Amino acid sequence: MKPQFDSEEIDILQKHENNLLKISKTRKLDMKNAIKAVDDTIQLKAKMNFLLTEKDMRKLKLKEIEMGIPSQNIVTALVHKYLENKIELTI
Repeated sequence: MKPQFDSEEIDILQKHENNLLKISKTRKLDMKNAIKAVDDTIQLKAKMNFLLTEKDMRKLKLKEIEMGIPSQNIVTALVHKYLENKIELTI
């Protein structure tokens, strides 16, 4: 089955294919924070498996390319920041 993309995802993919994505002005700070989060969690004690929607997984893979770090590290950093009350979860 061929994946279905919404208009936002198509726009992102087209920009990526045409090298039109812009790097964040705060990329150095973002990378420093991501590396710190990875360093803070480097001594992994437990594993967790979870499911994502295909749409979220595609977006996560785009972030992986954009940031230049594995998606697992992105998710780990987000969980760590949430648990340290550095970001708030709204459902």
